[in-house]
Amino acid sequence: MKKVTKYIVNPKTCIIYPHFDEYGNHYSIVNETDRRLIVEMSPINIIELSLLKHASSFKGAKEGARYILGNTSMNPLMINDKLGLYAIPTMSPANIECVWFMLEQYVNRIPMGKDNLHVLFKNGFTANLNISIKRFDDKLQKAFRLKKHMDDIIKSPMEYSAENEYSIVIDPNNNGYVIRENN
Repeated sequence: MKKVTKYIVNPKTCIIYPHFDEYGNHYSIVNETDRRLIVEMSPINIIELSLLKHASSFKGAKEGARYILGNTSMNPLMINDKLGLYAIPTMSPANIECVWFMLEQYVNRIPMGKDNLHVLFKNGFTANLNISIKRFDDKLQKAFRLKKHMDDIIKSPMEYSAENEYSIVIDPNNNGYVIRENN
């Protein structure tokens, strides 16, 4: 397995596991569609850095998801909508055992017991997760709702209404702006 110091979630990312080396350092194992890496960052640090690299933040993505999905916890996070990067935590992101998987690479899940299941990805890789089928399905459903909301925004034209009686508009004839009265 190749070892890297930093990692940014990308369209090939399938799942990010916590990993502790022989010295107790909190690292990650990242499975991509075509390779597996050891990353010298914790899973939450990978998510945080990925959000920053895509012009967002952990706090902003968390607040945005909560606004869209309602007052729920452990929401999926949109890292980059155009690239289809939605990260789903298996438990509280504050928990060092939290695993993150990516919606775009997910295919199916197979129950393997009360609190255990296999998650299948597009490349044929299977990951074993210690989570009940109900909790997993709830998390997956929230991710699909978040993605649908974002897809709907992109597909539908934005409608704006002026709350005031005046609008500021670009005036190409005068190389500036003019104030117009709304009718």
